[in-house]
Amino acid sequence: MVNLTLTDDEATTIAVALDFWQAELQSQQKSSLSEEEEATLTEEIGSAEWCWQKVFTAQQAFRNSIADAVGEGQPSSSIDPYDLKGLEY
Repeated sequence: MVNLTLTDDEATTIAVALDFWQAELQSQQKSSLSEEEEATLTEEIGSAEWCWQKVFTAQQAFRNSIADAVGEGQPSSSIDPYDLKGLEY
């Protein structure tokens, strides 16, 4: 097993590159190919999709962990919306 440590930007860059690669392979698939070439291309398209899913899933888990850490989506009863302290001139 290989563990990679990527920043969010690096993961996004990889996912975009995989998406473009998959689209390029799919456009090549539409041209006339032999059965062997077609099978290889189909396998490569599947590999690109698999890799994209792995990167995307890891990135979403990372983003969700950040959201959980900062309490995003959870109501906070300790904030008074009518408290204007610190806003006086």
